[in-house]
Amino acid sequence: MAIRLDDGSWEVQGRRITFPVRITDAALACAVHLVRTRLARHLIRGTGLELVSVAGRTPLFLLLVDYKINDLGDYDEVGVALLVRHRRRAGVLVTQLPVTQTFTMEAGRALWGLPKWLAHAELDITGRHAECHLAEGDRHVLTAALSTLPGRLPITVRAGLTALGPRQASVLASPLRAQAHGIRLGCAGRVVLGRGHPMADELRELGLPRRPLCTLIVDHLAFGMGPAVALLR
Repeated sequence: MAIRLDDGSWEVQGRRITFPVRITDAALACAVHLVRTRLARHLIRGTGLELVSVAGRTPLFLLLVDYKINDLGDYDEVGVALLVRHRRRAGVLVTQLPVTQTFTMEAGRALWGLPKWLAHAELDITGRHAECHLAEGDRHVLTAALSTLPGRLPITVRAGLTALGPRQASVLASPLRAQAHGIRLGCAGRVVLGRGHPMADELRELGLPRRPLCTLIVDHLAFGMGPAVALLR
C-alpha cells in the first residue's frame, strides 16, 4: 500500500520515497512509429489533451528500459506513449507501462498515475541492438527487435520532458530532467504483436506498423522525476 506523508514524500511497501526520484543508470531503446491520429483519439477522450498530428499521423513511442541503479530498484519496463499537447505545451501520454517488479508498479501508480502492471519481460539492450519478448502469464504481448547504425554520438544530451499519466477523471503531469550519453540512431526494427491481450489488441487497433520510422538506443540514461501535478482541463 502507498501512503502520502505530510511532508509530500511517500511510503511504499514500508520504504520512504522522496522527490526527485532519481534514476542513476538505465539503458534505453526506443522505436518511433507513426499511427493514424483518428484511430488514437479514443485514448485521450475526456482528458483535455490534444494529439500532436502531422498529415493525419501521430508519433507513438515504444520504449524498452533496463533500470540498473535507481530509487525504485532493479527492473525492466516496456512502455507505449503518444505525443500530445496540453494548452500548447508538449508531453508524452503513457498508455501502457508493464514492469517486472511489484514495488515500482505500486510506486508508479501512486506517485505519478502511470498505468503500470506486472508482466514478464525478457529484455536485452547491448550495443546497437535491442530485443524484447513481453508476456503476461502465458499470453504473448509482443516481440520487438531494434537496431541502429554503427557508432555513437560523441556528446551528452540533456533534456526536459513531461510525462502524463491518466488517473480516474484527471491527468497527472510529472516533470522529468534527463541526461543521456552513448546515443545511437537508426531506422531498423520489427515489432510482432501477440493476440488476445489488451495491450497487443490496442496497438493493433492503432494500426501499428511492424517497422518503425526511426530507432534510438542509449547506453547510459539518468534522470530525476518530480512530483505529479493534476492538469486543469
